[in-house]
Order: sequence, then C-alpha cells, then structure tokens
Amino acid sequence: MKTTSADEKSPAPTGKGLIAWLLCAFLALFLGTWLLSAWLVRHAMSGGPRLTSYQKDFVLAVSDFPSMVRAALVEVQTIIGDRPVALLMDRRGVETRNWSRHFPEPGDPGFLLFSGVDPGAGHATARLLRISDGKELARWDPDWPAIYERISDKKLAPKGSVHNALAMHPLLLADGDIVFNTNNALVRLGTCTGKPVWVVDEIMHHSNELAPDGTIWTPTVTFDGLPENPWLQERIRDDGLARVSLDGRVLERHSLVRAFRDSGLTHLLMGTTGGVILEDPIHLNEIKAAPADTKYWKKGDLLLSARHLSTVLLYRPSTRRVVWYQMGPWMNQHSPDFIDDHRISVFDNNIYAGAPDQYSFVSRTDINRVFVYDFETAQVSQPYAPLLDKARPRTITAGRARILPDGGLFIEETQAGRHLRFTTDRLLWSRVNDYDQTRIGQVAWSRYLTPEQVEPALKALAARQCPAK
Repeated sequence: MKTTSADEKSPAPTGKGLIAWLLCAFLALFLGTWLLSAWLVRHAMSGGPRLTSYQKDFVLAVSDFPSMVRAALVEVQTIIGDRPVALLMDRRGVETRNWSRHFPEPGDPGFLLFSGVDPGAGHATARLLRISDGKELARWDPDWPAIYERISDKKLAPKGSVHNALAMHPLLLADGDIVFNTNNALVRLGTCTGKPVWVVDEIMHHSNELAPDGTIWTPTVTFDGLPENPWLQERIRDDGLARVSLDGRVLERHSLVRAFRDSGLTHLLMGTTGGVILEDPIHLNEIKAAPADTKYWKKGDLLLSARHLSTVLLYRPSTRRVVWYQMGPWMNQHSPDFIDDHRISVFDNNIYAGAPDQYSFVSRTDINRVFVYDFETAQVSQPYAPLLDKARPRTITAGRARILPDGGLFIEETQAGRHLRFTTDRLLWSRVNDYDQTRIGQVAWSRYLTPEQVEPALKALAARQCPAK
C-alpha cells in the first residue's frame, strides 16, 4: 500500500488559495496594526505610564502625519492656484433650496462689517459695506505674512498658515481702526497699510467686545485654575478672560476654571467624562460686557457662553464670581447678547456635542434657533422661530445672532458663508459670500452695525490722511 508524506497531504496553497491566504494575512496584519496604533495614540494622549515622554511625543507626531500631508497638499494648491483653497466651500455641499440671494437692500439703513474671504483680494479681509446700496466704505487688508511674523506657535493654538488666516470678529473702533483675533493672537489694524498697529502674541480667540470703559474683553487661555493638581493642570484647557487696552496691553486675566470652582460650580466642570469634554470642559466663545446697571446685573458684568456646558452665565470681574447661570434649553450655543435691562438673547446651535457633522443635528428637520431669556419671569421664548423655519440656518459650529433696536434679527450662518437680516415678520435680505460660480468663501464673525455705531468711525476715516505709497 502506497504511503503519502506529510508534504503530499498538505500541499502549499496555489492560485486562488494563495491569494485568499495572503489577503487574510494582510487583513490580520492591518487590523492588528490599526488597533495597536489606536491604543498607542489613546495612551499617549491620556498620559499613560507605559510610554516615556519621548515615546509619547513620537507617537503623537506620527499620528499627525496624515493631517500634515493633507494640509501640505492644500498649501501647494493655494500657492500654485493663487486662491485660498482651505477657506473655500463647495457650493453643492452647502446651499439648500431654502436659500435666496438679495443684497443690497435699500430699505436697510445699517452697515455690514464683513469679515471673511474676499473674492477680489483672493484672501481674507475686513470690509465695511453700506447695506442700502452695497457700497464698500472702508477696507482693512491685512498683510498676513507681516502679522504672522509676529505670532508664535503655542501649545494649545498653533499659528497655522497665512493662507488659512481669517480676521476673526473685527471690532470697529471710533478712529476707524479694527481689532480682530486669529485664534492665536490679537491684532489692531488700520486702513492705510496692511501692517499691524500692534500684535498681542498670546492666545486670543473667538469674540472681541468693548467694555463700558473702552477696553476690550476677549477669551484667552490661563493656567491658574488647577495649580494643586498637576495631572489636570496639564490636560485641561483653562479658558480665561483677558481685558486689553486699545494700545495693546493686557490689563488683567481671569481663570474661568478658578471662577467656577470658587463659585461652587466644580460639578459643572468635572462631573462629566469623555475625551473632548475632559480636555476642553468649558469652550468659552463669547464675552459681552453689560452696558449699565439693572435689577439683574451690574455695569461691567460679563455675559459668557460656555459652549461645551450648554451654559450661559453672568460673571462679575470685581469679585471673580459667577453670579447667575442657565444650562439649556440651548445646546452648544454661541453669541449671547444683552437686549434691554432684563432680557438676553442666545444663538442656539441646537446640536449634539462630539458627533460627526452629518450626525450633529438630531434630524434633518433641526435648525439653529434664537432664544430670548427674560430675567423678570425666568422664561425662555423663541420669537423668531417662524422666520428661521423658512430660512433654515444650520451652522454646526460658530454662528452669530443679534436682536436689533428695531426688533429685527441679524444672523451669521458661519459654516455656510451666509448673512441674514430679518424684520419682525419677514426676511429683509440675504447675502452669500460667493467666491465664484461653484464655491463659497468662509466668513469670520461679521457684525451688523447701526448708523449710530458707525458714525464716529466714518468721520475719522474721512479725515484720515494716508501717506502716499
């Protein structure tokens, strides 16, 4: 009887069998590498003990490589094509059937202090537009390379590229200059030259607002909130408040983490879990100073928006305490504002935190909302709900809202590059920052200004004598 050797019983895989075996081996290797990489990145980000400091830095640097490659490709496209690719959006992915374009509007006496990508300049600028006829009355064209030469990278805020630069939330001063932030620094700029008047090379981000004394409040980052806990101090972003003079000096800083703790609100900070919340528990995105004393706040009290807590609060700088707060019904809100002596407004993004963009809204029928909170009754209302239901604003992050003196409403739908102005009963105008026929340029927290707000700056600009170039 013929015997069969072991090799004859188990022939080497050939043809389709070999391909299947190699495919399974590749998938197993890929899955193992992916799981190991994910664990290493997670371990490094959480400060785990199994990696040395050098190893953690190496793992995080490697994990950043794909995004660095993408950023480099965008940079190359920008340089070669001479257009701000990173700041442009595909119109097909943004525009909906609810949109209309109607600007200028003769019936509106106000002004738009526009900030965003300028199709004419090919980069981000700030411009003052008269809404009645669309005329540009002033332009601030930043020399971004000159500005970025005076900005340094920071731990929580890399300065980025000049090709991605935006003049965030420009504040119009009485002399015609503007102050804006880059989410990494604060800048003052005139109209005669793109060179900055001054640069505050500290983390300044989101909003820039005047206080009653003429100084500027802007969010910053401090390191005073958890000094007795090195582990938390290293890992938690301590959003702060900075008061800056008009000549670019930081006059005072306040730690919001410390304010929460001293006000008995530690549970709002540390009573949650999850990576994003742990690393950035507050996410301060607005500071608005009370213009006068009322029954419910004092002149100079600060109305704050803590996005990641879905909380709006009143903070008293003189005592460094939170004197009032309300969590919800808004979710991940922006742009709280004083309306009168007993009411505030809140722009509600109305989204789930941490979800991918396509899942941030509960359903496709959800939209941004504008709430009014009345301190006299402790009631919340939505007086503009019918108007917003027709216009359908849906910006997941950012967004601005201001209830105007005539009872109308101004909205910036930031992620869509759209500005909307409503009367009490209809949409008055809608402006989209069209870059070309297929793309829309990003906007960066523009403002609606009344004639009274603009008048001093217009007089100063008319009298300004710029040196010959």
